[in-house]
Amino acid sequence: MIIAHILCAIIILPAAAIFAQNPARVAVIDFAGDEGARYSASLRHAISESAARGFELIDPDLTAAAAKGAGYAGSLNLGRDEARALGQSLGCDFYILGKVLLTRRVGQGEQHYYEALAGIFIVESRTGKLLDFSFLSEKSQNESEASDNLRRSMRQKWRKLDDYPMIIAAAVKKQNAEVEGVSKPLPVVALVIRDDEMGVTDTQPNFYNRLKPGYTEQADLAGITATVDLEAVFLEDGRVGDVEVIRWAGFGLDESAVSTVRLLKFKPAERDGKRLTIRGLVRYNFRRPLTQAAKPKAADPEEIEKLRRSIRNVIDPPRKPWKNPELKQDRNPDD
Repeated sequence: MIIAHILCAIIILPAAAIFAQNPARVAVIDFAGDEGARYSASLRHAISESAARGFELIDPDLTAAAAKGAGYAGSLNLGRDEARALGQSLGCDFYILGKVLLTRRVGQGEQHYYEALAGIFIVESRTGKLLDFSFLSEKSQNESEASDNLRRSMRQKWRKLDDYPMIIAAAVKKQNAEVEGVSKPLPVVALVIRDDEMGVTDTQPNFYNRLKPGYTEQADLAGITATVDLEAVFLEDGRVGDVEVIRWAGFGLDESAVSTVRLLKFKPAERDGKRLTIRGLVRYNFRRPLTQAAKPKAADPEEIEKLRRSIRNVIDPPRKPWKNPELKQDRNPDD
C-alpha cells in the first residue's frame, strides 16, 4: 500500500503543480450527431469533478452563447486561425469538440448489434492546434447499453490522470517554457515563393510522384468528409523537412496526410540555377469511398419480376371489366 501511494503521488504532483496558480479554463461545445448534447453534458460533469486538480469548466450556457456569437456552425474541420479565433471567443485555454454516432450494424451470420461511436477533439485556444483526437467505440446487443458504455468511456478518459488531463498539462508546460524563453532548435530557414512573385529563373519543386493518402477506417465509420492542409518544408537536397498541420480533421486523416507528404519525391526548387529550400502548402481532400455496404445489391429474380409488372402497370394500366357479357366473351380486355 505504501508503494501504491508513492507512485500515485509521483503521477499527480506534476500536473497539480502546473495548475497550482492558474487553473486551465476548459470549454465543452455541444457535440454534433446523435444525442450530442447528452454526451457533452456527461463530459462536462467529469471535468467539473476535477476542479481540485486545476481545471475550471466554462459555464455551458456562456459557451453556447459565445460559440453562436462567433458564428460557429458545428464544423470539426477547422484551420488553425479559425480554431484560435473560436477559442478566443469562448474565453478559454482549451476547448473540446466532438461527434457522436449511434448506429445499428450487421455482424457475422446476419447478427445485428448496436455501435456507439465518438470522435473527441481537444483544441488549444492559443495556437488553434489540435492537441489530441480520440476515437471511442462501444458495441452491444442493446442500444441503450452501447450508449451508456460510451458515456462511461468518455468520463473515464478525463478521470484518468495519464489521459486528457496529462495532455492539457503537457500543453500548459510547453506554453510556460516558451514564455520563459527556454531555448529551442531554430526552424529551418525556408523561402515562400508565390506564383506571381516568381522570376524567369525561378522554378517550383517538380514532383515525380503523385500520392493519395488513405481514407481511414475511423473516418469511414463516422462518415467523414474533410480537407487537411499541411505546411511542408521541401529541402534543397530533395527531402521533406518539417510538416505542420494547419487545417485538421481528426479521425486519423491528419496522420494519413502527413505520412503521405513525407513519401513525396521531387526535384528541388531553384533560383538562378541554385537549389532552394522552400515552404509550401499541401492540401488533401478526403471523400468517403463507396463502401461495400453502400454499393447497390443485385436484385433477385422475384424482385426483378415485381419491378417489371409495376412498369407494365404504369405503361398499360389494367382496364375495368366489360359490362356487356357478350362483348366480354368476344374481346380480350388486355387488348
